[in-house]
Amino acid sequence: MTEFQTMESPRPVAGESIFHKMRNILNSIHVSTGVLHQQLREFHLEDFGRVADMLDAHSSNLGWYLSQDPKGKKIPNFLGRLSQSLLEKHLLTVNELNALQANVEQLECLLTAGQGSKKAGGLKDTAKFSVLMDEVIDLHQEELDRLGVQVVRRYQAVPDGIMEVNALLPILLNIVRTAINAMRDLPGRSHCLTLHVLPCPDREQFVRMQVEDTGVGIPVDMLTQVVSLPSSQPRPGTFLPNLYASNMAAKELGGALRIWSDGAQQGTTLTLDLPVIHMEGNQ
Repeated sequence: MTEFQTMESPRPVAGESIFHKMRNILNSIHVSTGVLHQQLREFHLEDFGRVADMLDAHSSNLGWYLSQDPKGKKIPNFLGRLSQSLLEKHLLTVNELNALQANVEQLECLLTAGQGSKKAGGLKDTAKFSVLMDEVIDLHQEELDRLGVQVVRRYQAVPDGIMEVNALLPILLNIVRTAINAMRDLPGRSHCLTLHVLPCPDREQFVRMQVEDTGVGIPVDMLTQVVSLPSSQPRPGTFLPNLYASNMAAKELGGALRIWSDGAQQGTTLTLDLPVIHMEGNQ
């Protein structure tokens, strides 16, 4: 797996951090909507109407018109170039829509965290890790049912811990959303979402929360880019929400976010390792 080591940095005040992240995401949304409006204006669909009118006007001798008339002879080449231009603009539009969707989903995560912070004051709280994982799945259960995704839970006994639950929830929401998007973008296949909660096997006083999907996968040579590039930069794969933000949030909690895929259409595994303070008498 590609691992991102914890980096020491000043921890911002929770409310300020959420506010600034939301403002940045809203700015990105405004940029995306502007780009989409511009791209839609450049589709030049009226050109097809003009070509249709020219062909209709010469319907009685269409073969001669396309092969002999100076204007008619240009139509096949023109249609080929127009088709290529439309395909390129369509791809750009789809990519921009995916980026817009990712930003909206990230904003939803931050709003969820903000609501939780009002309730808990942004302080550390008791974390029941299996329960938290199930709560995140419950939020997406209707969509999972609609997609026909089987959910498999492989939970090991993990003691409750003390940590910033309101900071953990947006990370889990983003990870699960990534998995759902990956499976949604690979239709025609029976999909399975496998959830793991277990003591971290190679780090004491850490818990591991892992989500495996059977979706579109990621080329191995692009794995490091997926969580290391912010949402404003191009990222491989169109199904990915802003995992960069989750990576940064995991580091702020003293943990690590790792991602692995065997390649295209081979699914993805996202692993979140977090340090926890075990409750007294429950270690």
